[in-house]
Amino acid sequence: MRCLDVVFDDKRLAIFFLMMWMIGVILSLQGIDLMHSEFMNIGPSPHTKFMTVSIDTWDKWWMLSLATFANTCVTDFMSDAIVPWLQNTIQDHKTKYLPYRKWTCYVISQLWGVYCSVMSIFAIGLMTSQIDFLAVRMMADLITNSFTTFKFMRHKIVDRNKYSMWNEDRIQEVQVFFDGSMLDMQHEMVQPLAHAAQNV
Repeated sequence: MRCLDVVFDDKRLAIFFLMMWMIGVILSLQGIDLMHSEFMNIGPSPHTKFMTVSIDTWDKWWMLSLATFANTCVTDFMSDAIVPWLQNTIQDHKTKYLPYRKWTCYVISQLWGVYCSVMSIFAIGLMTSQIDFLAVRMMADLITNSFTTFKFMRHKIVDRNKYSMWNEDRIQEVQVFFDGSMLDMQHEMVQPLAHAAQNV
């Protein structure tokens, strides 16, 4: 269990293990000769179908590739913009304030659900079409996620010690004093920001 705890808590080990698992799965699929299947073709082919439509010309192939790239960029960008907001602002019980009226928040949540349901149909069709379209989608993922990840991290400070204050073991060690002052980990984290604001 200790080993699992380490992998779960250290995201560097977690992503390394995940990549090794992915490579292992791909190599194991060689046993059923997956690499020589029609799914592994590149370019138009009479065997390539997207939602029962044959992608057998370069015009169709390029149209689907460009649509896949553009749709993936839009979906990834909006997912990174909306999903964390829904989780951290709407769903998190610790958040007490909303930036919009409750009805507006409700509509945003519902419309995002509608979008995900509709677009998942096309995503399933794409995943069963051909490997090159998945490569196009992965490229769009990497480009868009590079921007949004940088945006999430741009105001953050690398400090392993302060980050570890929020893990489960340290939170259990928090002491609360009832002599009129309260000491907790959140105060310990926010205090540097207060000093920075005073120096501006």
